[in-house]
Amino acid sequence: MVGRSRLFSVKMLPYYRLVRAVAFPSTLRIIILLFTFTVVGPALAFAFLSMNINTALYGGLFGLTIFFLPSILADLFSAYILLRYDSLFYLRRCLALSLFSCILWILILSIGGLLKNYLTNIIFPEQPFYFALFTVVPIRALAILSMSSKGIFNKILYIFLQPVVSTLLSTLFLTPRTPLFIILIPVTVTSLLPTILLLKLIESRGKCSIGVSPLQIFRAFLVDWLNGDNEMFERYLEGMGIDDKVNLTTLQFRSKGSGQLKGLLIVGNFHPGPFLNVGSSALPYMIKNSLEKDGGLVVAVPHGVSGHEHNLVSKSQNEKVLSTIKNLLRVTNYYDKASAFRRFTVGSAKVGAQIFGDSIMLTLTQSPNDMEDIPSSLGEEVHRLARMKFKHAAIVDSHNCINNVKDYTDKEIEDLRMASIQAIETLSHIDTSPFEMGVAKNGFWGYGPEHGCGPGGISAFVFKVSNKLSAYVILDGNNMISGLREKILSSLKNIGIDDGEIMTTDTHVVNGLVPARLGYHPIGEALDQDIFLRIVSNTVKEAKENLERVEVSSATETVEVKSLGSKSLEQLTDFMYSVSKLVARYIVAILFTSNLIGAFLLS
Repeated sequence: MVGRSRLFSVKMLPYYRLVRAVAFPSTLRIIILLFTFTVVGPALAFAFLSMNINTALYGGLFGLTIFFLPSILADLFSAYILLRYDSLFYLRRCLALSLFSCILWILILSIGGLLKNYLTNIIFPEQPFYFALFTVVPIRALAILSMSSKGIFNKILYIFLQPVVSTLLSTLFLTPRTPLFIILIPVTVTSLLPTILLLKLIESRGKCSIGVSPLQIFRAFLVDWLNGDNEMFERYLEGMGIDDKVNLTTLQFRSKGSGQLKGLLIVGNFHPGPFLNVGSSALPYMIKNSLEKDGGLVVAVPHGVSGHEHNLVSKSQNEKVLSTIKNLLRVTNYYDKASAFRRFTVGSAKVGAQIFGDSIMLTLTQSPNDMEDIPSSLGEEVHRLARMKFKHAAIVDSHNCINNVKDYTDKEIEDLRMASIQAIETLSHIDTSPFEMGVAKNGFWGYGPEHGCGPGGISAFVFKVSNKLSAYVILDGNNMISGLREKILSSLKNIGIDDGEIMTTDTHVVNGLVPARLGYHPIGEALDQDIFLRIVSNTVKEAKENLERVEVSSATETVEVKSLGSKSLEQLTDFMYSVSKLVARYIVAILFTSNLIGAFLLS
């Protein structure tokens, strides 16, 4: 059975891919494409009838006059008059919609030209040209009525402006058998009436299901996804959010000699999602960036055990977490002893464990098997068991191996649980020793979020306890491609590191940027792994070179926040899923009906 966090990942994948597949080129490129399609397309459509240069030139002139010029003029008027200040429909996107409309129109025109060679009763180009209106206008109506925030009068004018101007100018070349008003009136009715009814149905269902206007959420979502402005979308998430608690544990390491703060490990059970700049997606980097004021300090925020139900809903909730962390850092009770890194394996589960002062840190993984978010319930149980033996506990979901999104089996969860219990019980009876630590940080050397690499880069913590070296490498990304963890650990052995763990922050700033298989690139999927291995090795070497005696102080606190919550998350994803199916069925019905009417009128 798919868990709620998995449910979000699985159901969001089609939307990640769809939105990013519909990419908008630059304005100049759209105009060039519009000119090319509207001139070359009709030239070819006319040439299908008679393969000679004069017919093709006539078709090109037809396209230039009927498609290209009306599109440019109508879009300039729409962008600067009808839809002025609309957050989604500025000139580039108006031109993009015209490009799509014209491509569809010319495709139907071309099919008509081809069929004319086999069906002599087709009147070309009149019938296919006017018949295309019954497809083009309903699609424009659905796009504009659902996405534009302008008044209904402005939206209706924009829907029909370019198609009507093109239709009227067509009389310079065509002699329609059916009067234009007999064509345009049914086009108007079949485009507007069903679309308005569909949107009202969606609004009604949405308010019952999720308590707010789904169309307004949809527009806010697009404003953020396409414009990078998350304010409106986060306002709606605030309204949908529920009261939640985030557990935070900090481990701060300072030089025993100088007393200078050297490294911070911060683990919380918030989830860095849902995507891009929304909610807590960038929170690991925000924490790191806020605290790394001193050039020598390295801060890392590995992924705590949490799922999408613990996505914080807004920037203001992130500020609460950051404020709590800063308060925790004022709590200082330093210890100068730690245990050596130990690994415990049960089935597919591997749990790294280490004591730092009065706290225990556990790193959970099942690499090289696929792993996504470890269930929050398991994290809470392990945290509770660890706190029975230690004053503080930092439980990390290493989040470091994925090929496909999957849910955990009962056996995999039990393996993680048993390995964690073994680690807690074993370490509660071992001795600790004075320890050294070295830290370093690095960027991804030219790789960015579109490659799966977040702005927080690479953080390396190297520990030396009883002459054994271990390394924690924290990568700012959402998971890692299968096998990369093992390659990194193997490469670190070559520089004297005995063991350790490779973790990611699970940042979702990388999600939804590219039309990738998973909706994002796990680290290692879209970069040169050999180069990446060298970067990581060099970073760990640098950390190893500044090893020195340190002491550690840990603190734990709970902060009250608003998160998306499992119920709101499930309602939102279920509603989006049902609406997408409803819209797909409705579009088919609208286009079938309108085309049937068009065929009847033009026959």
